[in-house]
Amino acid sequence: MFKEDEKFIRQAIREALKAKGDTSPNPLVGAVIVKDKRIISRGYHKGPGYPHAEIEAINGAPESLAGSTLYITLEPCSFWGKTPPCVETIKMIPFERIVIGTVDPNPRVNGKSIKILKKAGYNVSVGVCENEVKKLNPYFESFIKSFKTYLLLKVAISKDSFIYSKEFPEKYITSKESRIDLHEKRFGFDAILVGSNTINVDNPILDTRNIKKNYKPKILILDFSNKLDYSKNIVKDPKRLKYVFVSKKFRNILKDRSDLKYIFIKDKNESWDIIKNDLYNKGIISVMIEGGKKVLISALKSEMVDEINIYRSTINLKKGLKFDIEKIIDKYKNFKLLEEKKIGNDIFLRYRCLQV
Repeated sequence: MFKEDEKFIRQAIREALKAKGDTSPNPLVGAVIVKDKRIISRGYHKGPGYPHAEIEAINGAPESLAGSTLYITLEPCSFWGKTPPCVETIKMIPFERIVIGTVDPNPRVNGKSIKILKKAGYNVSVGVCENEVKKLNPYFESFIKSFKTYLLLKVAISKDSFIYSKEFPEKYITSKESRIDLHEKRFGFDAILVGSNTINVDNPILDTRNIKKNYKPKILILDFSNKLDYSKNIVKDPKRLKYVFVSKKFRNILKDRSDLKYIFIKDKNESWDIIKNDLYNKGIISVMIEGGKKVLISALKSEMVDEINIYRSTINLKKGLKFDIEKIIDKYKNFKLLEEKKIGNDIFLRYRCLQV
């Protein structure tokens, strides 16, 4: 039975992944309903306001659910939000068993639905493929329990620790394989944060085109001195939602538009405190910080960074903009190296903050 449960929870995981990039601030959740060892219905949560995965599966069932088993990646909700509590709908169905991948870490749920279902007489199994299920929503628990947006700092760097050189003829210093890996990671983040100088100089797209996914995360731009060039690709794109953090002295000359919102800051030194609170209030669960150098350094000084990813190239630039990130990491002494591997010709390093 246990191997069979793993098989069907993995099917539910596949369902959940269909909505990757669409559900935040809600988690990815998938469900399948099995009867006589065959899947008779599937469902996944498409995003805020849409029915939850188990309700999608229940509503889509082509036959009686009596004697069937519900497999769901995350414990059903037990409270009213934008949709009714799912546990109450489940209680109306004569399921033979209910198999749950992991407990919902949301304090408003956190085992309550499991207790309700067991009290109602259901045979409930919890914790099947739990580690795999938790990988669906790696930053959700931190957001919901610690009231904090997860901040990952990403650096692409040459072998001799430069991040930019005017004399280097190519656009990228890292390999195609590293760029694909980066785009895979971007696909799991709600937003990307950069400084206005990076927008002005590099004119980046900051999407996931290398993995052929039409996902364009929100863009956060630090522009305290109001130097952003509004002719650049991202700024002009009406389909990219952008938040610009800028000095409040520009409040009277800068006006919101549908795709561009301003957050006004009184003091540059309080930028990261404002960013931290504003991101959480906007329901932004995870942010990848991608530069430039001043932004990266100020983020580290804020002591709010949870993780650092370094893509170190085999290329020596010899001159340009120096950024010895590993010396900076050693200086702060609160990051631990968790992973080191080769991606293409590059070396990838992943550090995690010990205070998380």
